Amino acid sequence: MSMRHTGIGSILLLGMMFSLTGCGGRPKPIVDTSPVLVTVATPFTDSVTTAVELTGVTDAVETVKVRPRVSGYITAVKFKEGDKVEAGKTVLFEIDPVTYDADLKKAKAQAGVSQAKLELAKANRARTEFTFKKGASTQQELDTDVAQEKVAAAELDVVKNEITNAQQNLDWCRVIAPITGIVDKAYLTVGNVATGGLSQGTELTTIVNVNPKIYAYFDIDDQSVLYYRQMIAEGKIKPRKAGELAPMEMLISVKLPNGGETDLVIPGEVDFITPTYNASTGTRQIRGIFPNDGKLDAGLFVRGRIAVGDPISAILVPESAIITEQSNKLVYVVTADNKVEARQVILGPLHRGLRVVGSGLKTDERIIIRGLQRVTPGQPVEPQDGKIEPMAAK
Repeated sequence: MSMRHTGIGSILLLGMMFSLTGCGGRPKPIVDTSPVLVTVATPFTDSVTTAVELTGVTDAVETVKVRPRVSGYITAVKFKEGDKVEAGKTVLFEIDPVTYDADLKKAKAQAGVSQAKLELAKANRARTEFTFKKGASTQQELDTDVAQEKVAAAELDVVKNEITNAQQNLDWCRVIAPITGIVDKAYLTVGNVATGGLSQGTELTTIVNVNPKIYAYFDIDDQSVLYYRQMIAEGKIKPRKAGELAPMEMLISVKLPNGGETDLVIPGEVDFITPTYNASTGTRQIRGIFPNDGKLDAGLFVRGRIAVGDPISAILVPESAIITEQSNKLVYVVTADNKVEARQVILGPLHRGLRVVGSGLKTDERIIIRGLQRVTPGQPVEPQDGKIEPMAAK
């Protein structure tokens, strides 16, 4: 009996709980309206030499993919892989010349036939001229012999051109280096068939010329270009005259015997800048040309430096403090009443691991360096002091 009463009491207790929940609804979540905690710091300032620091890759001044002009079996590979070859002198490959030699002999034989026909036509025309003067031949007969002589002369010219073509094809059986440089390995060996042609010819090897000059290609971002244009507009950088090449340095990291590293600095100059931006990367390409005694190869990763002016006092911020909105660059500033404001800035190159700010920011303004993802312009925040630390100066 007591167990029955206990069960009924439990059911009534649960019913009261459900009824209370249904009447009052679920408790509302507590919303934290306190200001967001962010870390702020004033920009770092330093004396910056106005120089563009870039990364790039070396490339050959000349590169030729060697293809044969005629088709046939390769009968000889005449070079050693990695050797220096000379333009117009070094024979690289030999292609079986039998059919091309036969074509030349056939054309020369045909030239003999055409020459004999021309001599006969000349003789006939001379006899007809003589008899025409005597009244023994008609004008029509004379005209016919004159025309036949011209036809025979034209046929001989055609055959002479065939001889020229046949001789050229026979000469092309010897594949000769088109430029001076270092030759790659042979892509085909003796016994393989090479297809000749100007566009679909078989690639036999490659020659690159990196001596006495070598190229290096670098990409510069659009923000750096805008920064230097602003510096020129403000008179802080002297613009170069039209056609004047900018001096440039190429830097290559070299390991020392003690395990350290140093920079091999090679002076050169900028000789080409692409006129348009690459829309997918937001960069423009710069090409430098540098002296090379054969020690540098194409495909090396290098750094470039272009000095464009005297040292200036610059504002610097970490890359992590910069926000990109479409094509605009922004930093978030905390005002005196601890609210977030967006500042549009023009950025310059990197210096000691920090990004130079050309305009849009003051030295005494507090920028958010941590907590950017949690705030929006106009939002109140609770700032805590931080510090912008640059990389150690070299």
